[in-house]
Amino acid sequence: MKRFNAIALTLFLLAAGTAAAQRPSRTEPGTPAQETVKVLCIGNSFTYVEEAHQKLVDLAASQGRRIRMNAQYVGGFTFGRHLRRDETLNAIERPGPNDVFDYVFLQNQSQLHARYGENPARFPYVLADAKELVGRIRQYSPEAVIFLESTWSYPASDCGGFGSLEAFDRLSDTGTEALAEACGTRVSYIGRAFALARTMCPDIELLADDAKHQNAYGSYLKACVNYLMIFRTPFDAQASACGLDPEKTARLRTVAERSVLQ
Repeated sequence: MKRFNAIALTLFLLAAGTAAAQRPSRTEPGTPAQETVKVLCIGNSFTYVEEAHQKLVDLAASQGRRIRMNAQYVGGFTFGRHLRRDETLNAIERPGPNDVFDYVFLQNQSQLHARYGENPARFPYVLADAKELVGRIRQYSPEAVIFLESTWSYPASDCGGFGSLEAFDRLSDTGTEALAEACGTRVSYIGRAFALARTMCPDIELLADDAKHQNAYGSYLKACVNYLMIFRTPFDAQASACGLDPEKTARLRTVAERSVLQ
């Protein structure tokens, strides 16, 4: 009996060790389904309009995954303004010893990353603020995977002052990539998904009447991209449409998968 128990214990420890080896590191996307993922989103109206952060939670729940969300959004805010906002700093600095964040999404004012991509020397504060904000997050959630969002182009105000959607997209990606490299973070290419959707789903409008902010479908696409950035697996047939047209949302999920996973 003692020999049997010893063998059973050895097999149990080997199985536990194998499972641990296969478990993704917290510093790598791909969280197991059974874990509760703690997510912090910091940004402005490019997320809180039509509640992309809540759609992210709902999408995850429909896939058997749990997200505990903390969202800090104020209209028009830059990273620098968030660094001077007590509520944002409290969210970063006081998550609790057993409640540090696993994933953080940072969304800057809609034109700043493109401005930085166009001429970094003219906008040194964009890099300084990004570094300070990322550094503050790492101080209190050192294992968090941090994403800088490269958001979508829009027609309003002569495409944000860049003249075309294509130029806006290109500069936004360039600036976000440069900032992410300097800060040691990853990029969530939401703008690329919006651009792909213009080709794949031209009948699905993603912007509100102001030709700038996201409508409900744009918010859904953003949530899909960020979901895939965390979990790195395609959606299954149970994926929530979040109260929208199921046929349209299924097509947008395909766009997100092509943008992120392919």
